[in-house]
Amino acid sequence: MRRQHYESEKNSAKAGEARWRLAAFGLLAANMLLAMTVAGTDTTEKTIITPPVIERPFWVKGPEVSPEYLEEIARYLSTLVINATPKSIDANIEIFLRYVAPESYGVIRSKMKAQAARMKRDDVSTAFYPVGYQTRLKERQTVITGDFVTMVGKQRISSIRRAWRFDFSFTGGRLWVSQYMEVESEDPFNKTTNGTAGPALDP
Repeated sequence: MRRQHYESEKNSAKAGEARWRLAAFGLLAANMLLAMTVAGTDTTEKTIITPPVIERPFWVKGPEVSPEYLEEIARYLSTLVINATPKSIDANIEIFLRYVAPESYGVIRSKMKAQAARMKRDDVSTAFYPVGYQTRLKERQTVITGDFVTMVGKQRISSIRRAWRFDFSFTGGRLWVSQYMEVESEDPFNKTTNGTAGPALDP
């Protein structure tokens, strides 16, 4: 009886060990399959970004951005420095400069400060009404075109069609402004007007 009991316990232990080995093998196979699936999957995160005011949705996926992203950012930034008054321009410039690439910061800041000084000296206010965009996605360039209105005091002195180009760089997981200038509407990606970083104040 004791021998039979011993053999029974032995066989039961062997069966339990076999079940555990089978379960371990199954887990190993599942883990290998999961690892292969992850390795073959694009895990780059797609980030939906929303500026303070948006008109269209857009996306950023790693270093890639949608054209709507560039155009929405260009629209938002243009409202800071092309829609401006002598009272608002300084604060608007400081917000704009938060988006400027470090290597371009000094040049853009000095040009914008010069424009701000002229606006305050001559009591000039400007307004900009976008009518269209042109974007080169590969180069990360966007041209925003619209009607540019200039006022001295309360008197409106001009309303003309003008265009500004934003050149962007993408580093550190975010978009930066590397260049910002007024351009010729007919050939905005090749011709600038006077290299102005900010609204040209001459009517």
